[in-house]
Amino acid sequence: MTPDPRLRLLGSTTMTPKAQQVLTLLDSTRITICLGHDVGPACDSAAIALAALASRLFGHVDVQPGRALAPNWWGIRHTDDLPQALAAVRVHATTPATTHLRVAVGSHPDADEADFAFGLGGGDYTVRLARQPQPVDATVTHGLGLHAAACLAISQLLTQVLEPAGSFAGVPLTKPYVMNLIDYSLTPAGDTTPARATGTRPRDGLDLVFAGIGSVGTSALALLSQAISPTLATVTANGRPVTSIVTIDKDAFDPTRNPYRYPALLGGENEAKAPFMAERLRLLGLPSRSHPGGVASWVQSQAAPGLDGLLISSVDTLSGRLDVTDVLARETLSIGVDGLALHAQREHLGDGLACPYCDYVSATAPMSQADVHAELTGLTIPRVLALSQPDATLTADDVDAAIAAGKVAADRRESLTGSSLSDLIRQAYAEIEMHGSGPNNQSDTFTLAAPHVSWFAGALAAVEVVKELVGLPTVDRRVDVDLLGLPPGLTRRMPADSTGRCICHGRRAHWNQTLYPTD
Repeated sequence: MTPDPRLRLLGSTTMTPKAQQVLTLLDSTRITICLGHDVGPACDSAAIALAALASRLFGHVDVQPGRALAPNWWGIRHTDDLPQALAAVRVHATTPATTHLRVAVGSHPDADEADFAFGLGGGDYTVRLARQPQPVDATVTHGLGLHAAACLAISQLLTQVLEPAGSFAGVPLTKPYVMNLIDYSLTPAGDTTPARATGTRPRDGLDLVFAGIGSVGTSALALLSQAISPTLATVTANGRPVTSIVTIDKDAFDPTRNPYRYPALLGGENEAKAPFMAERLRLLGLPSRSHPGGVASWVQSQAAPGLDGLLISSVDTLSGRLDVTDVLARETLSIGVDGLALHAQREHLGDGLACPYCDYVSATAPMSQADVHAELTGLTIPRVLALSQPDATLTADDVDAAIAAGKVAADRRESLTGSSLSDLIRQAYAEIEMHGSGPNNQSDTFTLAAPHVSWFAGALAAVEVVKELVGLPTVDRRVDVDLLGLPPGLTRRMPADSTGRCICHGRRAHWNQTLYPTD
């Protein structure tokens, strides 16, 4: 176990040499974020996000020059206020900085380009990252492209800083990188004049339902509010309004663990997730309400089947995805995260492409799947099969077995006892996993928090909502990102499950066609 919230030890109960080396490298690095002359108020939110992400990982972070900030999700008014505002989540290193890396945001025409480790730029839909300063677009309203660039910059900083440890195999940037968040190709965003796709039935407004208010859900809501809230500076205009936002989650924030992995939080939050976020949205002028329960109970509470709007799902359990499919939404945007990899996929029922549940249909025999889960958790196959039954929960002995096998940290014992098998599986690979050799060649395995992954996933969710609001083309149908390197600029169309096991082959497809006839 380690008192440092950035790390989770898996192969030992005490601090190991490789883990200590990683902490030392992080703690002895100063990141200076340098705001360019073209970084206007609409870019402030992305600059704060970059500082908030870096502060959760590196020992020393500052922003220059000091200046007032536009209204933002965190309520931070000046760059000088950042250390205090982030006090509960930032690293408080006692190690002096021996490495100094400067990150340029926007243009710096009077500076020596060699002074910067990285430069990020872009705007609403364009993402730019290079080894020298990059310009900010002439017109910026929400800056979601800048937020994505900030996440890529954090990944590159980790790659460079942790290279001596040899435990983080990030792919370093070798030439200027550019991508856009409209079609996700490796080009700047082109014409962003609204042009709603032919065949899309026009509607006066858009109803949004967020299933899952974890690190991705909170990130998506924070970024979306920065784009459409009438009380913040960066407001997306000339689009369809959001008529309602529903937040669904049955859990509460963990104030000792969540802040380092939830960039939207500032620390100390212990409220129920769904009501907390709904209230924040209401204070920002957005119509929102919460359901502090599971997706299934929300579906049962509705007067009629279906959701003639957009369901944004970051639910990652088997039963949860089944419940998400049962919402019978006109359209679902599924966001998935696994380590440093993530994806966003738009889904419909019965159109021949993957539905919200298709990815969860296993083509392997149940015993083969149990073998995989046994390997991930350290439990026996019979116990895995028993825990796979509905409503089965982990006992203290189950969690102790996983701890003894080095699959989870000992400090998770209390929180995992009484949870489901899927919760234990997620605990085994939820962050950046690193490997090394300890004394006597013993395994030195641990994980490092990766808050930039959740923020990038939130940016994908937010930009897909914004594009639908303003009438820009949405993703066709899936984009994959691996922050171990740089997004390849590809999208793909995932076919529906071909085994016949998925529920989209049955009555749900009929219901979807009944609820939403072809326009």
